[in-house]
Amino acid sequence: MRFNTMMVIPLFCLGCMMQPKPEASLYQRIGGLPMLTRISNQTLDIVSKDPKTSRSFEGVKMKILKESLTNFLCVKTGGDCVYEGETMHKSHADLHITTADFELMVDVLRERLDVNGVGTREKNELLKILAPMKREIVTN
Repeated sequence: MRFNTMMVIPLFCLGCMMQPKPEASLYQRIGGLPMLTRISNQTLDIVSKDPKTSRSFEGVKMKILKESLTNFLCVKTGGDCVYEGETMHKSHADLHITTADFELMVDVLRERLDVNGVGTREKNELLKILAPMKREIVTN
């Protein structure tokens, strides 16, 4: 029995077309580095000036912190960045972060995600990634 190659090729190509497209990473769906930079900068600008949390930012080089947070979020969302900062535990160890401080930061981050048009699904995915870090950050 001979195969009719004219029939096999279209069937093979049809199989290729039916393969599901891989889903974009959270990094891509959020808006990539430009969006993560905007969100990081806005969030840190707000919490560093809030009287409830400003003590944690005294003496901190904000430009470096903003870049570090952006790279951290980039890595956590699947972007092609390098995070060279400390672990969450080590970088927050001497700051005496309280649950209230942490929750304020999360509230501001959530608000900034909303204001910048990040979708609910993406916002929830990011917050789910970040939530376990509470035990590494909160020390008081």
